[in-house]
Amino acid sequence: MNKHELNSIVEKYISDLQYALRESILKREIGHFPVDSIKAFFLLLPIVNEKIKEDKLRKITLSVGAIHAALDIHDRIESAQATSAEQQLTVLAGDHFSGIHYRILAEIGEFGFIRGLSQTIAHINEQKTSLHHERRTTGPILLERLKVIESGCTATYYKTYGFDSYLDLAETVLTFVRLDRMANSTEQQAFAIDKTIIQQAMDLLLPKLNLELEQMSSLDPLLQQVIHELVNPLKSLS
Repeated sequence: MNKHELNSIVEKYISDLQYALRESILKREIGHFPVDSIKAFFLLLPIVNEKIKEDKLRKITLSVGAIHAALDIHDRIESAQATSAEQQLTVLAGDHFSGIHYRILAEIGEFGFIRGLSQTIAHINEQKTSLHHERRTTGPILLERLKVIESGCTATYYKTYGFDSYLDLAETVLTFVRLDRMANSTEQQAFAIDKTIIQQAMDLLLPKLNLELEQMSSLDPLLQQVIHELVNPLKSLS
């Protein structure tokens, strides 16, 4: 496998997910669907690394991608100065995306995973609510809450289907990426967190990130390279 083939795999997944989520009225009103390519990469990581060819697992990753899209689009309500009508459409889109995940999993009989994801989603929403309403957030608290928010669904997927060995790496990278976006993005963020707290959280996570990057020997060299290319520019900014 080369870089072009890997990019094609991720791009096809994103295209398939956008097709599964497609709804013409919502697309016209809310614009581009928020598919996170980094989260997509980590959903596909075990499949690509272990060269798994199983259509059922592909559908399962699409269901998790639908949940990621639903959670991400609900964040738009918090970060944008939206009108009441726009908020209603955004909520509707998020609910539509959530329904897609249920339909995909129900069709292939993965009801246990549906229950597991439901519990995870509830936990993610609890962490989001806490970040919105806590009077004082510290670096360690922010770190723990963002780990759940950013990687909770991926973690449930890994644990359910025997990919536990990838969990620490995914949690660490996804959390660090979100912290970097919060610290350096010019766009308004879903959570109003002081940048000194964000930096504190990044400093706390950096040793763990370096350790995980050193322990990627079980990954295909190309996958190791891609992860280094993703993370190293962020480390230099932290």
